[in-house]
Amino acid sequence: MKKILVFFKKFSIAFSLVVVVGIIGAGQFLNRKINKEVKKIENEIKTKYEEVKKYETEKEKAPSPEMIGNLNKKKEFLKKQFEIMLNSFSTVYPSPPQFTRYPSIEFKEYVYYSEDKLKKMAKIRNVNIPTSFGFQKTGLVDVNQIPIYTLQFEVIKDLIRLVIDSGVTYISQPEYGVPQKEAFYEKIPIKLSVTGTSNEIIRCIKYFDNPSSYFTVENVAIKSIGENFYKADIDLNAVILKTEKTEG
Repeated sequence: MKKILVFFKKFSIAFSLVVVVGIIGAGQFLNRKINKEVKKIENEIKTKYEEVKKYETEKEKAPSPEMIGNLNKKKEFLKKQFEIMLNSFSTVYPSPPQFTRYPSIEFKEYVYYSEDKLKKMAKIRNVNIPTSFGFQKTGLVDVNQIPIYTLQFEVIKDLIRLVIDSGVTYISQPEYGVPQKEAFYEKIPIKLSVTGTSNEIIRCIKYFDNPSSYFTVENVAIKSIGENFYKADIDLNAVILKTEKTEG
């Protein structure tokens, strides 16, 4: 026991030094850790401060209650404008059929059947229409292109039906582009020539601008080709809003 006491007395200073060093080391470790946390908080404060300072020079971008209120007002305004557009445009849009079993064959049958139906309608109204609207009828259509072709054909079919109803004398083969995606709608550019009397031409253009039509007239060039007989070259857009009904 005495030997143990003598040993501790002899090395007490060393033990104390080790304990002190340990405490100092632990303290430094904690201090470094605290300094890192403080530095992190300082950086966050600095970042926030810079943002606040920036808002002082660009007050319109500051997330103030006034700005939030203005943004809410703008949101409501745009919402109302969108609703007005929905009401202004037609609520009737092309509904292309879905071909699932034999798409290429079904598409060709669909084109043949629809064109034949349009020809019969045109004959009753004494309107001359093209024998074909430019859609592939020979061979097999690329399956991947069928959704686009079907939408294009459905639009052209509605267009020709509308022109036939207007009672013009002659309809040229329409030229049409691919669907172009916009913010909340798609549009298909179309070029068409119609021939008829002044009343027939005017009636045809009015039919395009009717609220029940999803066609918009972009440009019209009319020239006389005889006594009270005119040819109108018309640039149109088929405007198809992206609603759940049209997307489904």
